Amino acid sequence: MKRFWWLGWFLLVVARGGDWRPLFDGKTLAGWAPTPFGGAGEVEIVDGALVLHQGILTGVHFTNTVPTSDYEIELEARRTSGLDFFCGLTFPVGDSFASWIVGGWGGAVVGISSLDGADASHNATTKYRRFETDRWYRLRLTVTTNRLEAAIDGELVIQADIRGVKVSLRPGEIELSKPLGIAAWNTTSELRNIRFRTLDAAPEARSTSAAIPASPPIPPDLQATATRIFAAMTNSSSAYDHLAQMCDQFGPRFSGSTNLEAAIDWLLAQMKADGLDNVHGETVTIPHWVRGEESAEMLAPRLEKLVVLGLGGTIATPPEGITAPVLVVTNFAELQERSSEARGRIVVFEAPYTDYGTTVRYRYSGAAEAAKAGAVASLIRSVTPFSLKSPHTGMMAYDTNFPSIPHGALAPEDSARLARWQARGERPVIRLKLADHSESPTPSRNVIAEIRGREHPEEVVVVGGHIDSWDVGQGAQDDGGNCIAAWEVLRAIKKLGIQPRRTIRLVLWTNEENGTAGARGYRDAHREELATHVAAIESDSGVFSPSGYGFTGSEAGGRVIRSITQFLATLNGAGEFALGAGETDIAPLIEGGVPQLGLRLKPNHYFWYHHTPADTVDKVDPSDLQQVGGTLAVMTYLLADLPDRLPR
Repeated sequence: MKRFWWLGWFLLVVARGGDWRPLFDGKTLAGWAPTPFGGAGEVEIVDGALVLHQGILTGVHFTNTVPTSDYEIELEARRTSGLDFFCGLTFPVGDSFASWIVGGWGGAVVGISSLDGADASHNATTKYRRFETDRWYRLRLTVTTNRLEAAIDGELVIQADIRGVKVSLRPGEIELSKPLGIAAWNTTSELRNIRFRTLDAAPEARSTSAAIPASPPIPPDLQATATRIFAAMTNSSSAYDHLAQMCDQFGPRFSGSTNLEAAIDWLLAQMKADGLDNVHGETVTIPHWVRGEESAEMLAPRLEKLVVLGLGGTIATPPEGITAPVLVVTNFAELQERSSEARGRIVVFEAPYTDYGTTVRYRYSGAAEAAKAGAVASLIRSVTPFSLKSPHTGMMAYDTNFPSIPHGALAPEDSARLARWQARGERPVIRLKLADHSESPTPSRNVIAEIRGREHPEEVVVVGGHIDSWDVGQGAQDDGGNCIAAWEVLRAIKKLGIQPRRTIRLVLWTNEENGTAGARGYRDAHREELATHVAAIESDSGVFSPSGYGFTGSEAGGRVIRSITQFLATLNGAGEFALGAGETDIAPLIEGGVPQLGLRLKPNHYFWYHHTPADTVDKVDPSDLQQVGGTLAVMTYLLADLPDRLPR
């Protein structure tokens, strides 16, 4: 009867229009249900607030009919722990759906997912702001036929004209939130005062600020200097020589390893020899996970060795290994349907690769979901579109509400073979051995070097990549090549005797792969300087032919970046401008309002190699490395030497 009571008042609201009606009574989940996300935390009501406890993705969804246009939703939300979005409000828009993300991508992105297929961090609605832990924020969403508007504490932060725009949900589990739902990612969130009203008529579009004038063209003398720097970068072999030396001399640079620290020592010594300013390492504490001996064997229906890599953070099997029959599934929904078969088995996720963001959830959340079903271990088809029997490692996470079980990645050829055996009615049996373990956190360093500005040394343009890699391969594509390219930017400018108006700061972040302690450590160490950070530029998508930049910042700032990319188009065709930087290490700087840029690359084979033993220096094309360096150099130099600072 409760269901029909809620439906009744909802129809009343639609009929009357205009009056606010509560969607949450502060006492019960009447009208709501926990959303069955993989790795979800507990949902409960405490002191009048709906609490979404930290899991991988935790949420609730409304169980009754909702209007699809001309309505408003308002609620209060706060993050009490965690580092990501504390309100992902999924809502209907005509015959489709979208999600308003508040505090995503490291804690500070606000935007709508998805518009014309672009995420909340990559489209015209993308904004950034700092959200304080334990502070309540009042959120209001307005949906009309032509517009989406969103306000935080009464401030209008999103105004999106959706005429001619494809509105859709990001593919994946968030679709379980339809038609109306609220979710939190890797964060404990509290919600209260959730209410709803229909609009008697679509409101007129709110007035926007005065049109921002087009940015002035890049001064001819700066164009000439940028062209000189670009030529120096693209006619030098030193970047590839340095990359080869670093990769061959130190090998993989995994967090906590002597390889990483030795590579950092070498880089600091080389940068001092270059005569760069303020060369030093900034200490941060990082996690230390250690890979041990690993093996997987299929014992039935025939004896065969499988190719496996433990996923970062997995626990070990017993020394004798785990021997168990296999249950192969293609997704989380199938696992739920067959959960009675999973108990005591090794679950294998044979999830076909669609795109990285969608498929990687089996790596990250697979162990949590398999443990929930009673499995003794879990394995995934490696997250890659192409394989030559090469497994891919990467970060994973456990759900503390369920037992931790060993979790690894198989070469796609092996997981596919297990699926074929199961389809024939056979029951494959595997013996899995992983001797992986975690040790106490350990110190590491971010690498810092500068060219001090001649007029405004306190204003800083950051450029860099992450110096750590996974413990297999050499980390050449991910992210050694981009680190060397960014270093080469400063070397070339120094060698040419150029001193821009503002400071250029090279930052090579540590621990991106399994913790992002370097990114957070840099933000914390430089928090008081963030107001004078002009921009932060990162490249972390491999080393291939550059196509342009993604940008997160103001409209006025975007006009300046567009003028620079248009200039780049005349040098090497890298004229693409897209909204959303989307880079991990610079994301924490969003809370300080720092504009961000991510280098975009043309279609490439990055996911063939990344996180595998095949990520070696021979996979990097020297000419691509030169072009990446030149493209980074032009953007970095111009932002540091334009007469006016990049608008925020």
